Amino acid sequence: MGPITPFAGHAARQAPGGVGALARWWPVLVLLSIIPLLYPAVPPLTDLPAHMSRFMVQMDGGRTPGIARWYSFQWNLISNLGTDLLAWAIEPVLGLEPAMKAIVILIVALQSAGYLLLARAAHGRVTAMALFALPLAYGAPLEHGFLNFALATALATLALALWISPRMAARPGLRYGVFSLIACMIWVSHLAGWAVLCVTVGCCELAARYERTQRFWVALAGGFAASSCLLVPQLLSLMWPNAPEHLPSVGFFRMAEKLYFLFNVLMDRWAMFDTAAALGLTVLIALTWRSPSFALHKGLALAAIVLFGLFWLLPGWVFGSYFADMRLLPSVFALAILAVRPKLEGRRLTWLAIAGLAFFGVRLAGTTVSMALWDRQFRQDLAVLDSLPRGSQLVSFNALPCRTFVQQGHVRDMHFPSFALTRRHAFANDQFALSGGQLMTIHNPAAVPFDRDPSSIEIGEPCMGTIPLLVSAANVPEAVPYLWILWQTPERMVPGWRPVARSGGSVLYRRER
Repeated sequence: MGPITPFAGHAARQAPGGVGALARWWPVLVLLSIIPLLYPAVPPLTDLPAHMSRFMVQMDGGRTPGIARWYSFQWNLISNLGTDLLAWAIEPVLGLEPAMKAIVILIVALQSAGYLLLARAAHGRVTAMALFALPLAYGAPLEHGFLNFALATALATLALALWISPRMAARPGLRYGVFSLIACMIWVSHLAGWAVLCVTVGCCELAARYERTQRFWVALAGGFAASSCLLVPQLLSLMWPNAPEHLPSVGFFRMAEKLYFLFNVLMDRWAMFDTAAALGLTVLIALTWRSPSFALHKGLALAAIVLFGLFWLLPGWVFGSYFADMRLLPSVFALAILAVRPKLEGRRLTWLAIAGLAFFGVRLAGTTVSMALWDRQFRQDLAVLDSLPRGSQLVSFNALPCRTFVQQGHVRDMHFPSFALTRRHAFANDQFALSGGQLMTIHNPAAVPFDRDPSSIEIGEPCMGTIPLLVSAANVPEAVPYLWILWQTPERMVPGWRPVARSGGSVLYRRER
């Protein structure tokens, strides 16, 4: 492994490894990073429609009878409110779908800026290696639509850059007060994003203090004291009068799933393209961490190692939130890349920057094309909603093939039922109802048991003899006259239901009387 140094202060600014143009033009890279999101009317992210419909209920405040008869919203302090609060601020100005688009653009811009500024804080300048981290702003958590987590992680990256910056590190009292507030903001955005902040700041403090003292326990105690301000929000939450309960955590040590996540950290549309990119980043990290031509920022390197260890230890569900382990991987890759400072100069450094720009450009082009294709599919499949009477009782199914785990990462219509709510005020049975996770309550007894997530996810082909979707369709309560199926498998006859509209793989049915 190459030499490991903290790179703090003036010495870092004089160190080689940066590219002069990046110091001046890094905001342009941030602007380029949002290009894939400019064309789609609604960013094609899997969980995004469910967020958007929840925002509509939140902003409606019970004023619309067609919405209030099925959903209600009550404010409370939970650690999953990042985009909910943003929507509360900007939806009245922009409208629902434009506000949703603006929020996602903001998340990607903040995360891209966070990567570049973290490299500058660690090494004194934006290094050529930072270019390889930029595509991770579109990592699997964002593509799955985990918006509150993605926002909190972007804020945590920016906060880490501020924490290790020489000016802030030189004023520990001011830093303690400022980060007491920053930690509260990130905690409210999302609990896991706050946890990422605590781990990364703790690792950087431990590494810097050990470098000075060479005494582990002294460094650990000092680092904990310095970063204890980050615990303020968790302590305050214990005193909140209406603290929500949390669901259990399950799904430990599913190694096959973890390996799948590891090679799909940039999961999008084309599996081979995405896997090749993940492998390329893995090889880059392995080579640069071992080469004497590169040095490492000890704090960022330790943070990457600790988060990678947590990835293997965490279960798949934490407090009922799925893909808890997978969400850490973009941060692991980014920190491992940003920790590296090239000691190259001249032509070799230029070629490294060109390679980084090429990787960023190819991934950016692929993401742009992918999102444009998803947008075209969205428009086609959503066309059937024009035939749905406003305010309808509706049950929706997404008909997946037998290999649902793999398929879920490569489709974006898992929460299309929410568009029926936002555009037609019809009932959507894909809404989350997790204690401590959302502030919206579902009350539609006429649709039980098809009244909440994951009742909209079904198998549309005979995996074990029967076809689960057809069984569920036959059991939809009589009070529900409409059925909407998004076929990821070959379309089948649905007994008892008559098609009234079809567009692409999307079919709207009415019950036969």
